[in-house]
Amino acid sequence: MRSVLLAGVAILGIGAAQASPARDALTAVAKCTEIAGTAERLQCFDAAATAARNVLTEADRQAATKPQEEESEGGVLAWFGFAPEEKPVTKPEDFGITPKTEDRPGAPKEISEISAKVIEYAKNAHGKSLFILDNGQVWKQVDGDTSELYHRESDGQMNIRIEKAIMGSFSLYIEGKSMKLKVRRIK
Repeated sequence: MRSVLLAGVAILGIGAAQASPARDALTAVAKCTEIAGTAERLQCFDAAATAARNVLTEADRQAATKPQEEESEGGVLAWFGFAPEEKPVTKPEDFGITPKTEDRPGAPKEISEISAKVIEYAKNAHGKSLFILDNGQVWKQVDGDTSELYHRESDGQMNIRIEKAIMGSFSLYIEGKSMKLKVRRIK
């Protein structure tokens, strides 16, 4: 009688505590080790094993749905601050901003650089370059870039090429000059 009561309490204890079912199942198994009688201890272990099996089945079911959730949130790399894999940029007007295109079969090839003419060039108060392009895009030299561009209006119109660089950054090259600037798109 005592063993049936103890097994019932162990099962109820496991079912009542919803906060950590795995911990409760392990606690029930640990309590079984304290029972001196062989038959009672066996009944306790049988009850605890059933509860533990239920916890494991639930954990397996949750784990089966988890990879789908992780894929939509960027997976394991997102845990460490890495962005999920970007979708390819296929139109010049989308270059430099977060891509919004859907992956489609037969979609156009991703572009990795653009060429344009600078219609307006300026420097901000911190000496960083600002480029307004003929395609309507506006690019600014990043604050961490220490390169300095010297350009006078008498030098003529600038033709530039912007390439996708490592880790989502962009490099701007000016035709006729052997330098590059790290830039980001602001419009």
